[in-house]
Amino acid sequence: MTSSGCCGRLEGDFLSHRGERCFAERREVMEAMGPLYQELRFRHGDSVEIHVVDPRNVLTLFALLIRDFRAHGVGLGRALTTLFRLPVTGVVVNGRLLARGRWPDPAEVDVALGEVTSGVA
Repeated sequence: MTSSGCCGRLEGDFLSHRGERCFAERREVMEAMGPLYQELRFRHGDSVEIHVVDPRNVLTLFALLIRDFRAHGVGLGRALTTLFRLPVTGVVVNGRLLARGRWPDPAEVDVALGEVTSGVA
């Protein structure tokens, strides 16, 4: 609807049709992710980088993933798995796909962060 490519998003009450919001399913996904984001930000503050990327923004998504693959020593096989299995609802921790099709519990992310930083994963 916006004709602005992968980064644009027109949404809101002014884009309603018969009282229903446009792209309601995308709004639901974003709102469901909010508590996870807020809890991780509360737990870790600025000690972790959190990026929320719309999957339509392919250039940014790939650039961030490739940066993390290199920085965290993710092998080619695992990198390809992350690239090709990443859904709209997904969480990647340091280049490794943690959750697919769901928002994980913050404790699950904490475990993944600990494993990655200690070299276990």
